[in-house]
Amino acid sequence: MTDPIVKTVTVACDPGHAFDVFVNRIASWWPLDSHAVSAGQDKSALAVTIEPRVGGAVYETMFDGSRADWGEVLEFEAGRKLAMTWHPGNNADAPTRVDVVFEGQGDGSTQVTLTHSGWEIWGDAAGERRGNYSDGWDRVLGTCFVGACAA
Repeated sequence: MTDPIVKTVTVACDPGHAFDVFVNRIASWWPLDSHAVSAGQDKSALAVTIEPRVGGAVYETMFDGSRADWGEVLEFEAGRKLAMTWHPGNNADAPTRVDVVFEGQGDGSTQVTLTHSGWEIWGDAAGERRGNYSDGWDRVLGTCFVGACAA
């Protein structure tokens, strides 16, 4: 079994705002030029969307206006938790899972914990894929999301 990726950051805003930035403003901070299906064609995606409800789609609007599905919302608790399947551009029948939990710290800040699990679905490639995503989440969550919350 391949261990989940767990990334934790603290942002200087309340959980409701942090959740809103992550879900509703994701297209404004996600690195669309490098962490998207479109990037595989050396193009920037136009947007990424999380439909804010259980059963909602998570998808990229590609550089040419077409849609690339990334996953489906499994849990949606505004200001508290988001869980989704995860398969940007591949393996839609056997996705991994991303959970994001938002916890107020009592001082106006929020601890955000992202857990990316289900690597065993990739078999022998699990370790390599997990390593790539671990580095990717450092940039996406630790740099891009944190910066968007501070703005």
